[in-house]
Amino acid sequence: MPNSSIARIDAPIVSVITPTWQREAMLPFAYRSFAQQDVGACEWIVIDDSAAPSAFMMSLNDPRVVYRHVSRRMSIGEKRNLAADLARADIIAHFDDDEFYAPNYLRTTLHQMKAAKADMIKLSAFFLYSRVYGKFAWWDTRRKSGLHFRWSPQPMTVLNFPTEHAAFADNHLGYGFSYVYTKRLWAAGPFEPKSFNEDGLFTLAACTRGENLLLLADDIGLCMHVLHAYNTSVSFPQYILPHALVARHFPSFIEAMRELPEIARP
Repeated sequence: MPNSSIARIDAPIVSVITPTWQREAMLPFAYRSFAQQDVGACEWIVIDDSAAPSAFMMSLNDPRVVYRHVSRRMSIGEKRNLAADLARADIIAHFDDDEFYAPNYLRTTLHQMKAAKADMIKLSAFFLYSRVYGKFAWWDTRRKSGLHFRWSPQPMTVLNFPTEHAAFADNHLGYGFSYVYTKRLWAAGPFEPKSFNEDGLFTLAACTRGENLLLLADDIGLCMHVLHAYNTSVSFPQYILPHALVARHFPSFIEAMRELPEIARP
């Protein structure tokens, strides 16, 4: 069983944390993203407040995995804090249970973070795939004006902002699926006990304290943000990508979408 009673790896260089709830079908997909990382020693900490423990997680025989099932419902912020508190590495990385992370994701982000002597790194531009629309896209969150597509569980709409849109002012700080930061930074200001925008508030508070945040635009296919019918957040990509282009340049995205299980209503 993947719990703290098993002999665990020594000195992980990064602790990957994943809050989850009622996503049993997604956990094998999430584990594959973790297990395929081409970085050195790492651990995966999963905090699950589902009605029952995950059969898949309980069956894993991987000393790098720490699985905690808690009996009470918790906010996403509380689950992130519990996982971060359990983390043994000096660096913490978020892997959400419904995203795709390429094998070189951690190696690349850790290298960039070290080179910049940053306290935290996150993707400021990233690829998306909507299961609602069956389309791929790319979004540069630092661009606050111009043409944007509104992606949500609802029908797609097109928006055009002639000047910087006020509602987008801090959105480049959110979307916590791509956060990597030091445990010291987390300890100085843990997540608020919320399930919406707990990530944006966390990063804003870190910047206010003077932490060094590095924004990384992903144009090589490090990660794909997956949208589905039960997302609570809305995305505003500027570019919709043809499937043929994605298949040619990012074949791992196509493969991942074929393997991604259906997400059940929570």
